[in-house]
Amino acid sequence: MSSRLLLLLCVLTAPLARAEMPSLPRDETWLMVGPLFSSSARGTGVGLEASLNIANDIHALGVFGQAQRMEDAHTRLSAGIQGNFTLLGLELGLMHETETRAHVATTGLHVAPYFSFIYGSVGLRLGIPLFATEDHRPRYGVEGAVVLSLKLPVLLGGSTVGRFPHL
Repeated sequence: MSSRLLLLLCVLTAPLARAEMPSLPRDETWLMVGPLFSSSARGTGVGLEASLNIANDIHALGVFGQAQRMEDAHTRLSAGIQGNFTLLGLELGLMHETETRAHVATTGLHVAPYFSFIYGSVGLRLGIPLFATEDHRPRYGVEGAVVLSLKLPVLLGGSTVGRFPHL
């Protein structure tokens, strides 16, 4: 008798339990802005990152932009597309590093897989030089860096009640 009563209780309360589960995003537009920190064999960098993403179900697709001041007093800029699948993401784009006394300005490919959470991400960044200005100074070489970003999520479109973005 007690097993039938337990089964009946489960059947009657199932709709209530289902109502408490958070829904997945449907065509929500999120702006994420915050500081960016990187560390590589070349040194550290501090800057700002912004991304604009459209989240749908367990994935998101959008664009990103980054600007960092690097330890040796040059600037690293990058922009491109990014995609997320649950908590894993990938940035693909172009990067540009400004000249210094030791290096010429260099433009290349930006590839960065990352693990995201509500208020930021941790990832690896690979900078692959493609073009550099002609000069007697060398161009920047391949860069591998660990990157940490903190982000403030702002909902621009869609509706989210009682949950956070998966970006």
